[in-house]
Amino acid sequence: MSETPVNKEPLRKLSVLVSDPQKQKSHSQTYITYQVSTKIEGQDEHSCVVRRYNDFVLLHQILSNDHPTALVPPLPDKKVLNYLSGDRFSHSFTQKRCRSLQTFMRRLLKHPELAKSRIVDTFLTSSDWDVYRRNLSGQISTSEVSDVLINAFKHVNRQREEFVEVKEKSEKLDHNLSHLDKLFHKSVKRVDLIGQNLKKLQASLSALQEHCCEEEDLSNGIKAFNDGIMQLSYALSDLNKYIDYEYDVDIKDMINYIEALKQLIRLKDQKQIDYEELSEYLTRSINEKNNLLSGYGSGNYFKSKLEELAGVNQEMARRDKIAKLESRVQSLTDEVEKSKQVADEFEKEVLNEVELFEKIKTTELKESFSALAQKHIDFYDDMVDKWTKIEERLGNV
Repeated sequence: MSETPVNKEPLRKLSVLVSDPQKQKSHSQTYITYQVSTKIEGQDEHSCVVRRYNDFVLLHQILSNDHPTALVPPLPDKKVLNYLSGDRFSHSFTQKRCRSLQTFMRRLLKHPELAKSRIVDTFLTSSDWDVYRRNLSGQISTSEVSDVLINAFKHVNRQREEFVEVKEKSEKLDHNLSHLDKLFHKSVKRVDLIGQNLKKLQASLSALQEHCCEEEDLSNGIKAFNDGIMQLSYALSDLNKYIDYEYDVDIKDMINYIEALKQLIRLKDQKQIDYEELSEYLTRSINEKNNLLSGYGSGNYFKSKLEELAGVNQEMARRDKIAKLESRVQSLTDEVEKSKQVADEFEKEVLNEVELFEKIKTTELKESFSALAQKHIDFYDDMVDKWTKIEERLGNV
Protein backbone atom coordinates (compact mmCIF):
# COMPACT_ATOMS: atom_id res chain seq x y z
CA MET A 1 0.00 0.00 0.00
CA SER A 2 1.34 3.45 -0.90
CA GLU A 3 1.99 5.86 1.92
CA THR A 4 -0.78 8.32 2.72
CA PRO A 5 0.23 11.87 1.74
CA VAL A 6 1.07 14.30 4.51
CA ASN A 7 -0.62 17.67 4.62
CA LYS A 8 2.13 20.26 4.14
CA GLU A 9 -0.03 23.14 5.37
CA PRO A 10 0.69 24.62 8.82
CA LEU A 11 -0.85 22.53 11.59
CA ARG A 12 -4.33 23.83 12.34
CA LYS A 13 -5.75 23.67 15.85
CA LEU A 14 -8.73 21.37 15.59
CA SER A 15 -11.26 20.39 18.20
CA VAL A 16 -13.08 17.11 17.58
CA LEU A 17 -16.14 15.82 19.38
CA VAL A 18 -17.26 12.19 19.09
CA SER A 19 -20.86 11.92 20.26
CA ASP A 20 -24.40 10.65 19.74
CA PRO A 21 -23.98 6.86 19.37
CA GLN A 22 -26.93 5.56 17.36
CA LYS A 23 -28.04 2.02 16.56
CA GLN A 24 -28.40 1.47 12.80
CA LYS A 25 -29.69 -1.36 10.62
CA SER A 26 -28.61 -2.06 7.07
CA HIS A 27 -29.76 -5.25 5.32
CA SER A 28 -28.71 -8.04 7.71
CA GLN A 29 -26.28 -5.84 9.69
CA THR A 30 -26.86 -3.99 12.94
CA TYR A 31 -24.21 -1.54 14.08
CA ILE A 32 -23.53 1.67 16.00
CA THR A 33 -22.65 4.97 14.35
CA TYR A 34 -20.98 7.96 15.99
CA GLN A 35 -21.20 11.61 15.06
CA VAL A 36 -17.76 13.18 14.57
CA SER A 37 -17.82 16.99 14.66
CA THR A 38 -14.72 19.00 13.78
CA LYS A 39 -14.14 22.69 14.35
CA ILE A 40 -11.11 24.76 13.37
CA GLU A 41 -10.03 27.21 16.05
CA GLY A 42 -10.92 30.77 15.12
CA GLN A 43 -13.58 29.77 12.60
CA ASP A 44 -17.34 29.58 13.02
CA GLU A 45 -17.91 26.79 10.52
CA HIS A 46 -17.55 23.14 11.46
CA SER A 47 -17.85 19.79 9.68
CA CYS A 48 -19.91 16.86 10.84
CA VAL A 49 -19.67 13.25 9.61
CA VAL A 50 -20.97 9.88 10.77
CA ARG A 51 -18.53 7.03 11.35
CA ARG A 52 -18.69 3.43 12.54
CA TYR A 53 -16.24 1.79 14.92
CA ASN A 54 -14.72 -0.11 11.99
CA ASP A 55 -13.97 3.24 10.33
CA PHE A 56 -11.88 4.20 13.35
CA VAL A 57 -10.15 0.80 13.10
CA LEU A 58 -9.27 1.45 9.45
CA LEU A 59 -7.92 4.90 10.30
CA HIS A 60 -5.77 3.36 13.03
CA GLN A 61 -4.44 0.64 10.69
CA ILE A 62 -3.54 3.12 7.94
CA LEU A 63 -1.72 5.44 10.34
CA SER A 64 0.15 2.50 11.91
CA ASN A 65 1.14 1.27 8.47
CA ASP A 66 2.24 4.69 7.18
CA HIS A 67 3.98 5.82 10.38
CA PRO A 68 5.71 2.72 11.82
CA THR A 69 7.83 4.76 14.26
CA ALA A 70 4.87 6.77 15.60
CA LEU A 71 2.91 5.95 18.72
CA VAL A 72 -0.54 5.75 17.16
CA PRO A 73 -3.08 6.05 20.02
CA PRO A 74 -4.89 2.76 20.70
CA LEU A 75 -8.57 2.15 20.12
CA PRO A 76 -10.91 0.64 22.71
CA ASP A 77 -11.04 -3.15 22.55
CA LYS A 78 -13.85 -4.91 20.73
CA LYS A 79 -15.05 -6.33 24.05
CA VAL A 80 -15.56 -9.93 22.99
CA LEU A 81 -17.74 -10.75 26.01
CA ASN A 82 -20.08 -7.87 25.20
CA TYR A 83 -20.40 -9.14 21.65
CA LEU A 84 -21.22 -12.67 22.80
CA SER A 85 -23.75 -11.50 25.38
CA GLY A 86 -25.42 -9.05 23.01
CA ASP A 87 -24.56 -6.04 25.19
CA ARG A 88 -22.62 -4.20 22.48
CA PHE A 89 -25.75 -2.14 21.72
CA SER A 90 -26.48 -1.25 25.35
CA HIS A 91 -26.45 2.39 26.46
CA SER A 92 -23.60 1.72 28.89
CA PHE A 93 -21.38 0.04 26.28
CA THR A 94 -21.93 2.61 23.52
CA GLN A 95 -21.44 5.60 25.82
CA LYS A 96 -18.18 4.20 27.20
CA ARG A 97 -16.91 3.38 23.72
CA CYS A 98 -17.89 6.87 22.57
CA ARG A 99 -15.74 8.40 25.32
CA SER A 100 -12.80 6.16 24.37
CA LEU A 101 -13.11 7.15 20.72
CA GLN A 102 -13.10 10.79 21.82
CA THR A 103 -9.85 10.13 23.73
CA PHE A 104 -8.39 8.44 20.64
CA MET A 105 -9.12 11.47 18.46
CA ARG A 106 -7.84 13.93 21.07
CA ARG A 107 -4.52 12.09 21.36
CA LEU A 108 -4.29 11.80 17.58
CA LEU A 109 -4.64 15.54 17.07
CA LYS A 110 -1.93 16.20 19.67
CA HIS A 111 0.59 14.26 17.57
CA PRO A 112 2.49 16.70 15.31
CA GLU A 113 2.89 14.22 12.43
CA LEU A 114 -0.26 12.12 12.61
CA ALA A 115 -2.49 15.20 12.85
CA LYS A 116 -1.11 16.44 9.49
CA SER A 117 -1.81 13.18 7.66
CA ARG A 118 -4.21 13.47 4.74
CA ILE A 119 -6.06 10.37 5.90
CA VAL A 120 -7.00 12.12 9.15
CA ASP A 121 -8.40 15.07 7.21
CA THR A 122 -10.31 12.68 4.95
CA PHE A 123 -11.67 10.78 7.93
CA LEU A 124 -12.89 13.97 9.61
CA THR A 125 -14.44 15.70 6.62
CA SER A 126 -15.04 13.42 3.63
CA SER A 127 -18.55 12.38 2.66
CA ASP A 128 -17.01 9.71 0.37
CA TRP A 129 -15.34 7.79 3.18
CA ASP A 130 -17.25 4.58 2.41
CA VAL A 131 -15.90 4.57 -1.15
CA TYR A 132 -12.39 5.23 0.16
CA ARG A 133 -12.75 2.37 2.66
CA ARG A 134 -13.88 -0.12 -0.01
CA ASN A 135 -10.95 0.82 -2.26
CA LEU A 136 -8.52 0.08 0.57
CA SER A 137 -9.98 -3.33 1.39
CA GLY A 138 -7.22 -5.93 1.91
CA GLN A 139 -4.35 -3.49 1.35
CA ILE A 140 -3.30 -2.97 4.98
CA SER A 141 -0.06 -4.69 5.97
CA THR A 142 0.65 -6.07 9.47
CA SER A 143 4.06 -7.64 8.79
CA GLU A 144 5.87 -5.54 11.41
CA VAL A 145 3.60 -6.86 14.16
CA SER A 146 4.12 -10.42 12.93
CA ASP A 147 7.89 -9.98 13.10
CA VAL A 148 7.62 -8.81 16.69
CA LEU A 149 5.45 -11.80 17.64
CA ILE A 150 7.90 -14.23 15.99
CA ASN A 151 10.80 -12.75 18.00
CA ALA A 152 8.83 -12.29 21.21
CA PHE A 153 11.32 -14.33 23.26
CA LYS A 154 14.47 -12.62 22.01
CA HIS A 155 16.05 -9.74 23.91
CA VAL A 156 18.30 -6.83 23.07
CA ASN A 157 21.85 -7.37 24.31
CA ARG A 158 22.76 -3.70 24.62
CA GLN A 159 19.78 -1.63 25.73
CA ARG A 160 20.06 2.13 26.21
CA GLU A 161 19.49 3.41 29.75
CA GLU A 162 16.63 5.65 28.57
CA PHE A 163 14.63 2.66 27.37
CA VAL A 164 15.41 0.62 30.47
CA GLU A 165 13.99 3.49 32.55
CA VAL A 166 10.96 3.90 30.27
CA LYS A 167 10.15 0.19 30.50
CA GLU A 168 10.44 0.17 34.29
CA LYS A 169 8.27 3.28 34.68
CA SER A 170 5.69 1.95 32.23
CA GLU A 171 5.45 -1.40 34.00
CA LYS A 172 5.02 0.31 37.36
CA LEU A 173 2.37 2.73 36.09
CA ASP A 174 0.57 -0.09 34.28
CA HIS A 175 0.50 -2.13 37.49
CA ASN A 176 -0.75 0.80 39.61
CA LEU A 177 -3.47 1.80 37.16
CA SER A 178 -4.64 -1.81 36.76
CA HIS A 179 -4.91 -2.05 40.54
CA LEU A 180 -6.79 1.26 40.62
CA ASP A 181 -9.13 0.03 37.88
CA LYS A 182 -9.99 -3.08 39.90
CA LEU A 183 -10.62 -1.04 43.05
CA PHE A 184 -12.98 1.39 41.32
CA HIS A 185 -14.72 -1.47 39.52
CA LYS A 186 -15.51 -2.99 42.92
CA SER A 187 -16.44 0.43 44.27
CA VAL A 188 -18.98 1.00 41.48
CA LYS A 189 -20.66 -2.32 42.24
CA ARG A 190 -20.78 -1.60 45.97
CA VAL A 191 -22.22 1.87 45.46
CA ASP A 192 -24.85 0.38 43.14
CA LEU A 193 -25.77 -1.98 45.97
CA ILE A 194 -25.93 0.94 48.40
CA GLY A 195 -28.21 2.75 45.95
CA GLN A 196 -30.56 -0.25 45.85
CA ASN A 197 -30.62 -0.36 49.66
CA LEU A 198 -31.37 3.39 49.80
CA LYS A 199 -34.34 2.87 47.48
CA LYS A 200 -35.62 0.10 49.76
CA LEU A 201 -35.17 2.43 52.72
CA GLN A 202 -37.15 5.13 50.86
CA ALA A 203 -39.97 2.68 50.23
CA SER A 204 -40.00 1.64 53.89
CA LEU A 205 -40.03 5.26 55.07
CA SER A 206 -42.86 6.09 52.66
CA ALA A 207 -44.88 3.18 54.07
CA LEU A 208 -44.10 4.31 57.62
CA GLN A 209 -45.17 7.84 56.76
CA GLU A 210 -48.55 6.56 55.56
CA HIS A 211 -49.06 4.70 58.85
CA CYS A 212 -48.30 7.88 60.78
CA CYS A 213 -50.50 10.17 58.71
CA GLU A 214 -52.66 10.98 61.75
CA GLU A 215 -49.62 12.37 63.58
CA GLU A 216 -48.71 15.32 61.39
CA ASP A 217 -45.43 16.26 63.07
CA LEU A 218 -44.07 12.71 62.94
CA SER A 219 -45.27 12.30 59.34
CA ASN A 220 -43.60 15.56 58.30
CA GLY A 221 -40.36 14.51 60.02
CA ILE A 222 -40.32 11.15 58.25
CA LYS A 223 -41.03 12.89 54.92
CA ALA A 224 -38.19 15.38 55.47
CA PHE A 225 -35.76 12.58 56.28
CA ASN A 226 -36.97 10.52 53.31
CA ASP A 227 -36.44 13.51 51.01
CA GLY A 228 -32.85 13.64 52.23
CA ILE A 229 -32.40 9.93 51.53
CA MET A 230 -33.82 10.42 48.03
CA GLN A 231 -31.44 13.32 47.31
CA LEU A 232 -28.51 11.29 48.66
CA SER A 233 -29.52 8.39 46.43
CA TYR A 234 -29.67 10.59 43.31
CA ALA A 235 -26.39 12.36 44.06
CA LEU A 236 -24.61 9.08 44.82
CA SER A 237 -25.95 7.60 41.56
CA ASP A 238 -24.67 10.59 39.57
CA LEU A 239 -21.21 10.34 41.17
CA ASN A 240 -21.09 6.60 40.57
CA LYS A 241 -22.15 7.06 36.95
CA TYR A 242 -19.32 9.56 36.43
CA ILE A 243 -16.80 7.08 37.86
CA ASP A 244 -18.16 4.20 35.78
CA TYR A 245 -18.74 6.02 32.46
CA GLU A 246 -15.87 8.51 32.49
CA TYR A 247 -13.16 8.12 35.13
CA ASP A 248 -12.76 4.34 34.95
CA VAL A 249 -12.95 4.46 31.14
CA ASP A 250 -10.11 7.00 31.16
CA ILE A 251 -8.03 4.69 33.37
CA LYS A 252 -8.58 1.76 31.00
CA ASP A 253 -7.69 3.97 28.02
CA MET A 254 -4.46 5.01 29.71
CA ILE A 255 -3.60 1.34 30.37
CA ASN A 256 -4.12 0.66 26.66
CA TYR A 257 -1.99 3.70 25.79
CA ILE A 258 0.86 2.33 27.92
CA GLU A 259 0.53 -1.04 26.18
CA ALA A 260 0.77 0.72 22.79
CA LEU A 261 4.00 2.36 23.95
CA LYS A 262 5.37 -1.02 25.04
CA GLN A 263 4.48 -2.43 21.63
CA LEU A 264 6.34 0.39 19.89
CA ILE A 265 9.41 -0.21 22.07
CA ARG A 266 9.23 -3.93 21.26
CA LEU A 267 9.23 -2.98 17.58
CA LYS A 268 12.27 -0.79 18.21
CA ASP A 269 13.92 -3.71 20.01
CA GLN A 270 13.26 -5.90 16.97
CA LYS A 271 15.26 -3.49 14.79
CA GLN A 272 18.07 -3.65 17.34
CA ILE A 273 17.87 -7.45 17.48
CA ASP A 274 18.09 -7.62 13.67
CA TYR A 275 21.25 -5.50 13.78
CA GLU A 276 22.81 -7.53 16.60
CA GLU A 277 22.10 -10.87 14.89
CA LEU A 278 23.57 -9.64 11.60
CA SER A 279 26.63 -8.35 13.48
CA GLU A 280 27.10 -11.74 15.16
CA TYR A 281 26.76 -13.53 11.82
CA LEU A 282 29.33 -11.17 10.30
CA THR A 283 31.73 -11.80 13.18
CA ARG A 284 31.38 -15.58 12.80
CA SER A 285 32.00 -15.34 9.05
CA ILE A 286 35.13 -13.18 9.55
CA ASN A 287 36.47 -15.58 12.16
CA GLU A 288 35.80 -18.57 9.90
CA LYS A 289 37.59 -16.87 7.00
CA ASN A 290 40.56 -15.93 9.18
CA ASN A 291 40.83 -19.48 10.48
CA LEU A 292 40.90 -20.84 6.93
CA LEU A 293 43.56 -18.30 5.95
CA SER A 294 45.71 -19.31 8.91
CA GLY A 295 45.25 -23.01 8.21
CA TYR A 296 43.12 -23.78 11.30
CA GLY A 297 39.75 -23.87 9.66
CA SER A 298 40.02 -26.82 7.26
CA GLY A 299 37.02 -28.43 8.95
CA ASN A 300 36.40 -31.87 10.48
CA TYR A 301 39.41 -34.23 10.30
CA PHE A 302 37.42 -37.33 9.28
CA LYS A 303 35.46 -35.36 6.69
CA SER A 304 38.73 -34.08 5.22
CA LYS A 305 40.12 -37.60 5.01
CA LEU A 306 36.98 -38.88 3.29
CA GLU A 307 37.15 -36.04 0.76
CA GLU A 308 40.86 -36.76 0.22
CA LEU A 309 40.09 -40.46 -0.45
CA ALA A 310 37.34 -39.35 -2.85
CA GLY A 311 39.90 -37.35 -4.81
CA VAL A 312 38.81 -33.90 -3.68
CA ASN A 313 41.59 -31.31 -3.95
CA GLN A 314 41.75 -29.95 -0.37
CA GLU A 315 43.66 -26.79 -1.23
CA MET A 316 41.30 -25.87 -4.06
CA ALA A 317 38.30 -26.52 -1.83
CA ARG A 318 39.84 -24.30 0.87
CA ARG A 319 40.43 -21.43 -1.56
CA ASP A 320 36.91 -21.76 -2.94
CA LYS A 321 35.48 -21.58 0.57
CA ILE A 322 37.63 -18.54 1.40
CA ALA A 323 36.36 -16.79 -1.74
CA LYS A 324 32.76 -17.50 -0.79
CA LEU A 325 33.38 -16.25 2.75
CA GLU A 326 34.99 -13.04 1.46
CA SER A 327 31.91 -12.41 -0.68
CA ARG A 328 29.64 -13.15 2.28
CA VAL A 329 31.64 -10.83 4.57
CA GLN A 330 31.40 -7.99 2.07
CA SER A 331 27.66 -8.48 1.66
CA LEU A 332 27.11 -8.77 5.40
CA THR A 333 29.21 -5.66 6.07
CA ASP A 334 26.87 -3.63 3.86
CA GLU A 335 23.80 -5.18 5.48
CA VAL A 336 25.11 -4.51 8.98
CA GLU A 337 25.70 -0.85 8.14
CA LYS A 338 22.17 -0.50 6.75
CA SER A 339 20.67 -2.33 9.70
CA LYS A 340 22.60 -0.12 12.14
CA GLN A 341 21.33 3.00 10.39
CA VAL A 342 17.73 1.74 10.49
CA ALA A 343 18.01 0.78 14.17
CA ASP A 344 19.54 4.14 15.13
CA GLU A 345 16.93 6.15 13.22
CA PHE A 346 14.10 4.07 14.65
CA GLU A 347 15.49 4.50 18.16
CA LYS A 348 15.73 8.26 17.71
CA GLU A 349 12.13 8.49 16.52
CA VAL A 350 10.86 6.30 19.34
CA LEU A 351 12.60 8.53 21.91
CA ASN A 352 10.64 11.46 20.47
CA GLU A 353 7.45 9.42 20.76
CA VAL A 354 8.25 8.60 24.38
CA GLU A 355 8.67 12.31 25.12
CA LEU A 356 5.29 13.10 23.55
CA PHE A 357 3.67 10.19 25.40
CA GLU A 358 4.99 11.52 28.71
CA LYS A 359 3.46 14.95 28.05
CA ILE A 360 0.07 13.55 27.06
CA LYS A 361 0.07 11.03 29.91
CA THR A 362 0.92 13.68 32.53
CA THR A 363 -1.77 16.04 31.23
CA GLU A 364 -4.47 13.36 31.03
CA LEU A 365 -3.78 11.86 34.46
CA LYS A 366 -3.70 15.31 36.05
CA GLU A 367 -7.03 16.24 34.42
CA SER A 368 -8.59 12.88 35.28
CA PHE A 369 -7.56 12.90 38.95
CA SER A 370 -8.47 16.59 39.33
CA ALA A 371 -11.91 16.00 37.82
CA LEU A 372 -12.48 13.02 40.14
CA ALA A 373 -11.46 15.08 43.18
CA GLN A 374 -13.73 17.96 42.10
CA LYS A 375 -16.68 15.59 41.60
CA HIS A 376 -16.27 14.32 45.17
CA ILE A 377 -15.90 17.86 46.52
CA ASP A 378 -19.08 18.91 44.70
CA PHE A 379 -20.87 15.82 45.99
CA TYR A 380 -20.00 16.49 49.62
CA ASP A 381 -20.67 20.23 49.35
CA ASP A 382 -24.06 19.45 47.86
CA MET A 383 -24.84 16.90 50.59
CA VAL A 384 -23.82 19.31 53.36
CA ASP A 385 -26.10 21.97 51.87
CA LYS A 386 -29.05 19.63 51.38
CA TRP A 387 -28.79 17.92 54.77
CA THR A 388 -28.42 21.28 56.51
CA LYS A 389 -31.81 22.20 55.05
CA ILE A 390 -33.20 18.78 56.02
CA GLU A 391 -31.94 19.36 59.56
CA GLU A 392 -33.73 22.72 59.63
CA ARG A 393 -36.96 21.05 58.49
CA LEU A 394 -36.61 18.39 61.19
CA GLY A 395 -35.98 21.12 63.76
CA ASN A 396 -39.24 22.80 62.84
CA VAL A 397 -41.27 19.62 63.37
